Amino acid sequence: MRTSASQCPVCASPEILPIVEIPPVPIDTCRIWPSRAGAHSARKAPLALSYCDDCSHVFNRAYYDELVDYEEEYENSQMFSPRFRQYAEELSDQLITTYDLHRKHIVEIGGGKGEFLRIICSRGNNVGVSFGPSYKPEPGADIPPNVRFVADYYTAKYACEPADLIICRHVLEHFSNPRELITTVREAVGDRRDLFVYFEVPNGSFILREQACWEFIYQHCSYFTEKSLITLFAECGFEARNIQERFGGQFLTIEACAVSDAPAPQNAWDEHAPTAALCKAIGPAFSAGVAKWSNFLEQQRVNGRRIIVWGAGAKAVTFLNILDPTGSTISHVVDVNPRKAGRFIAGSGQKIIEPSAVGELCPEAIILMNPMYCEEISSALHALGLDPELLVA
Repeated sequence: MRTSASQCPVCASPEILPIVEIPPVPIDTCRIWPSRAGAHSARKAPLALSYCDDCSHVFNRAYYDELVDYEEEYENSQMFSPRFRQYAEELSDQLITTYDLHRKHIVEIGGGKGEFLRIICSRGNNVGVSFGPSYKPEPGADIPPNVRFVADYYTAKYACEPADLIICRHVLEHFSNPRELITTVREAVGDRRDLFVYFEVPNGSFILREQACWEFIYQHCSYFTEKSLITLFAECGFEARNIQERFGGQFLTIEACAVSDAPAPQNAWDEHAPTAALCKAIGPAFSAGVAKWSNFLEQQRVNGRRIIVWGAGAKAVTFLNILDPTGSTISHVVDVNPRKAGRFIAGSGQKIIEPSAVGELCPEAIILMNPMYCEEISSALHALGLDPELLVA
């Protein structure tokens, strides 16, 4: 549980302001359910998002750690998407080149099934270890000899694990006390100036700019902006050497090392727009989005048009539970991850199908949860001989 919902989890400032409240949505957004009845029973909780006027951090003041379980039926792999795998491979190559990662040791925190770690170890002939409580090997899984897994949280007891780069992708936003993890990593780095860390999180600035309200999910208790991410690392004894927006601006990444006497490089780290103004607009934007999509879905229901969603990730869970909570209008959700096929969306209970099954449904319209995959989805539909209306949520 948060130590105090009245202060910022990044800088401990009391200068926080409420910005938007989200109705109850499933707590375990990446849990896949084997039955519709089970999915309908998924536990839900509301979000109460606040903004820190000092460090520009956005967080859910109504978040409780004890409600979330990362060890049961957790599935969030995106590597089955060619577009996402291309991003992962390009990122891997960039890190290998930047940090001369050849025959080196890589530590990954919260790596799931180690898919990114396998890529960076394979392409650089490196040795890697992945930490994460949700890791469970697939039956007959082929685990390369240069990669191993520790099914545990990364804590101080693993600080002596050999490392030439520490990677943590899409994990920090799940920590109600992010300083705890960064402090643990800083202790592991010690005085080594040659040991860099790479962290990647959903880009809070992008969410606010684009008013991408379906990005708000219970498991993400933190939404980092450029300023709040730099502040967090600085207060824990790191200096940011590079910070970037990646994957169409949807991801925010930071590369950092232990503080030195030398000045940090002066990158253009100013935010795209004053965060306070963007936060003020997000509440009305959420209400308008709900009204717009509610009207659209009602029109489709009245006209008897079949509508499905493409993308069974966390965004879809928020979207569907707010707009079609019983699955009465949208019957199916498509996902390229075969491990999700035949399962059901938490809460709202829509059945998840593979792309090859879309032809049997012949939908008049498909709602895309992420515009980054528009080209990939269009190609898949064309191969099936389908030409439905495509709408971006």
